Amino acid sequence: MARIHLVRNKEDIAPEHYPLFEELAALRGLISGPSTVVLNSPPLARPWNEISEYLHRKSIVEDPHAELAVMTTAREKDCQYVFSAHVRIGRRVGVPEASIECARGKTDTTGLPEHDAMVITYTRQLLRQNRVQQPVFDFLLNAHGPAWLIELTAWIGRYGALAGLINAFEVPAGEGGEPLPAMPFTTPPTGSPVAPPLAQPRVPLVNDRDMVPAEHQPIFDAIIQARGAVRGPFALVMHSPPLAKLFVDLDSYLRTESPLQGPLRELIMLATAREKDCRFVWAAHVPYARQLGLSEATIAAVAMRGDLSALPEADRDTAEYVRQLLRTNRVPQVLFDRIRNRHGVPWMVEMTCLMGQYGILAGIINACELAPDPEREQMPLG
Repeated sequence: MARIHLVRNKEDIAPEHYPLFEELAALRGLISGPSTVVLNSPPLARPWNEISEYLHRKSIVEDPHAELAVMTTAREKDCQYVFSAHVRIGRRVGVPEASIECARGKTDTTGLPEHDAMVITYTRQLLRQNRVQQPVFDFLLNAHGPAWLIELTAWIGRYGALAGLINAFEVPAGEGGEPLPAMPFTTPPTGSPVAPPLAQPRVPLVNDRDMVPAEHQPIFDAIIQARGAVRGPFALVMHSPPLAKLFVDLDSYLRTESPLQGPLRELIMLATAREKDCRFVWAAHVPYARQLGLSEATIAAVAMRGDLSALPEADRDTAEYVRQLLRTNRVPQVLFDRIRNRHGVPWMVEMTCLMGQYGILAGIINACELAPDPEREQMPLG
């Protein structure tokens, strides 16, 4: 049973949101899965959903590769719901059974078609190690180009984010789905040294209007208007301009309209950056965290992956929620209840989506080896 009320009928939300509900239901024929969670915060639902709609309807990643990446992500995140939903699609679009079983069982990729093996390996490395080895990155980049690889990474990050929603709120999988085999859970190692990013990113930054095809220059201009410049992860996602615009739209909502404001918003982003070993996001957001009043003790505990017990209760629980969900793919009930009682369900939904958004951006940054400004405060390597 889910931990919250799942929005499946328009009567579950306020009447002013009925048109939104009907619009989203018309896209897939019904409201299901992660949407039943996100609609607990209706203003978030449209910008959140539009990224999935782009990937499913317009992505340049071929269906078999996209679905294989999704299945591999679901397995790595221990998300039965996503795996069950996509294994059927995977077979329909031609993913070989051997590749499906490799993703399902976390087995060796030896003997698979070369592209399938590389997609699985890329996904596993990004989710397990927060980095991708150069030969794997180069194979896919040379085979498909930067836009394809950015979109593949977005597929992985997006379904990591959706799995986070499903797992945190314990949305049950539908009946008749193919089960994931039970595997002993091993907490991923933390604190081991992580090499700093390369001196130059693996793909060029699209940060000049002249680098963008004429038909997409209005998107570049819109991002300038929203953010003042095209930089950081958005200069990487601009290899796929329509996708970049959707990421900026969601980011703008989360920064300016979401109930997540103040130091806890920045704490969520810093804790996500720390768990994802993303030095760029850390360096970009730690100054804002201080400006908004996040304490030095909280910043230090997150930076060093230290003990959280002495922190103020809201800081402690927020940082622990991020740690638990990203490290174990689950959130203990007592922790979930404390945060729900303190902030309410819509706040928790938006917190989990903010984690997901910055998890996607961190994945793109890490895969492409985008380094932070060396003049900014650096996150510890361990």
